[in-house]
Amino acid sequence: MRQRVLAIGIGCALTAVYVVSGFSRTYAQTAMTRVPQFENDRAVSWKSIIPPRTESTLHRHDRHRTIVAIVGGDLTLVGADGKKTVVRYETGKAYWQAPMPAGEMHKDANETAKTIELVVVEMK
Repeated sequence: MRQRVLAIGIGCALTAVYVVSGFSRTYAQTAMTRVPQFENDRAVSWKSIIPPRTESTLHRHDRHRTIVAIVGGDLTLVGADGKKTVVRYETGKAYWQAPMPAGEMHKDANETAKTIELVVVEMK
């Protein structure tokens, strides 16, 4: 029951963000956006909205995390050395990811024509 309430709460929060900010999926967006969901002593969560043909800055992930594809798609991970790996996120599916190896960094790039929306829950 607790999980169901959390899911409903997250859905309501996302709806409120769209309404308050005036953002709509039908509007063109030119940069990736992080929408905070929650943070406590055990985890932090955000929604990543990744428009077509955008990329993040070079970064790394030092913690375990769960990724839930709200609107799935193919996300290209670009290593600091330029090596590309495509990760396919299926709408409605959840994924577990381990921390990155020491010293490794990457960019997230949406090289497709479709917006990708992911909710990330990162363990502390």
